[in-house]
Amino acid sequence: MKKSIIYLTLALLSAITFSCDKEVGFLDIENAEYLPNTMTVRLEPDPREDALRIENESPWVSQKISGVLGTQPLVFSIASVRSDDVDAASVNYFQENVSIQGLGQVVYPLFSETTPGNYIVSIGIHNAGDHYGVVEDALIITVE
Repeated sequence: MKKSIIYLTLALLSAITFSCDKEVGFLDIENAEYLPNTMTVRLEPDPREDALRIENESPWVSQKISGVLGTQPLVFSIASVRSDDVDAASVNYFQENVSIQGLGQVVYPLFSETTPGNYIVSIGIHNAGDHYGVVEDALIITVE
């Protein structure tokens, strides 16, 4: 009985010692990417091609991001938006209207006043243990 109590005490102390030094979670975004990494947003939706989108007033939505490994929950955000085609005010307008949901799906409203051009979006990923990384230039959204 005495030996059992001693072994139990040692096991408990070992567990406490080893658990205190461990970092919570991990995040690996080295292989994170969108497939495809482009999305086209039409300012004037095509009545034939976009009939269902128009009928349901559905926004433009990218594929989910792939290749992200890490402790759940993963929280996605728009880290930055840039463009070589349009001015800073247009980029700001675009960034105010773009959002992200679910598993990194980028969402843009069906109708907007966006200036046509290419917008390059970088995605921020955050999870448990304050791990944070940015997938630079992850998605190119072409507004036409």
